Amino acid sequence: MDRTCVIIPAYNNGKTAAAVIRGVSAYIPDVIFVDDGSTDETARAAAAFPGVVTVRHETNLGKGAALMSGFAKAQSLGFSRAVSIDADGQHLPEDIPAFLEAAGRYPEALFIGSRKRVGARVSFGSRFANRFSDFWFWLESGAKLPDTQCGFRSYPLGTINRLRLKKKHYDFEVEVLVKAAWSGVPLKSVPVTAVYLPAGERVSHFRPMKDFLRISHLYTLFFIMRFFLPSILQGIACDKSLVGVSFGKKFRIVAKGVFTESVSEPFTTSASIGLGLMIGILPIWGFQMLTAAFVAARLRLNKFVAVAASNISFPAVIPLIFYCALVIGHALLSGGLDFSPDLNGGLRRVAAEKFAEWVLGSVVLAFAVALVGGTVSYLVITLVNRTGRYRDA
Repeated sequence: MDRTCVIIPAYNNGKTAAAVIRGVSAYIPDVIFVDDGSTDETARAAAAFPGVVTVRHETNLGKGAALMSGFAKAQSLGFSRAVSIDADGQHLPEDIPAFLEAAGRYPEALFIGSRKRVGARVSFGSRFANRFSDFWFWLESGAKLPDTQCGFRSYPLGTINRLRLKKKHYDFEVEVLVKAAWSGVPLKSVPVTAVYLPAGERVSHFRPMKDFLRISHLYTLFFIMRFFLPSILQGIACDKSLVGVSFGKKFRIVAKGVFTESVSEPFTTSASIGLGLMIGILPIWGFQMLTAAFVAARLRLNKFVAVAASNISFPAVIPLIFYCALVIGHALLSGGLDFSPDLNGGLRRVAAEKFAEWVLGSVVLAFAVALVGGTVSYLVITLVNRTGRYRDA
């Protein structure tokens, strides 16, 4: 039977910790309080509740580290789910039953609070950071959540134990969401109320510049992984069991995963190759890889294959592509073939002087190469697939 506890990470929340513990205990008696190196009366506030399990860090390690200590303690005590709530009094314990009810309906899901803010006005910086996080989370996971920065959550501990989580500060709450999404964990929101005290009474340890840069850096890494690397690498980044595995073994896992995916989905793979070839030849040099990644994601194709194919316009091949585009463009606009176009003065000068021929020829060449490349790829992959099936039979 599922057992749920509450984890309260705290750092210098001596004025509010006791009220939060008392409030959550009315709904869930099992409370794990993580004192993350507090230097005020926070430890004394927790000690007033003898039934509360307390974990203490001797020094301040960060909210992510506090949550991970709480998760580890919860699992050692046999709990299967943990509700996390901040110790600053922003969240209302009265919303805990909503998390319990949601977990009863979706036991495998990770739930994130969606805050209805009351009290003092939320600063522009805070609103911007929330919207920034929501947008980039959607872009990199494909899942939409209305409030990815909310710390009021309900975690399935079995899932957390399988994820490779490394961040120790506020960026942990981004890392766990993205990696859970990549691992196929359902993510759902639960409406909650958030109380914002006036600036002079509010206790917040979020450092706008430093923590925002940490979160931005993490989103940048996830962006690269999401759009430019094979999806199998996302699984490796999330899988805790692969920690310490040699590079060679990981490479074999990636190669096998890419090959298996390609063979099992010949149309998707060949369409991805065709798309990459087309974008690589189109006259948008400098933006081919980024364009291929976004278009492939939009069309639900293989982003890694599309980006790899877009590299057809590498430096050694660019003159040949340029030459073919000029010949085709000249033929279409003038009606005559010219296999010896004047290329004196460099590609930039010729492209400027024969811009219409170059652009038209590039577009036609791009579609032609995409069609041929995609078709040939489909035939080859289908042949490999059938050969493998006959061999297995």
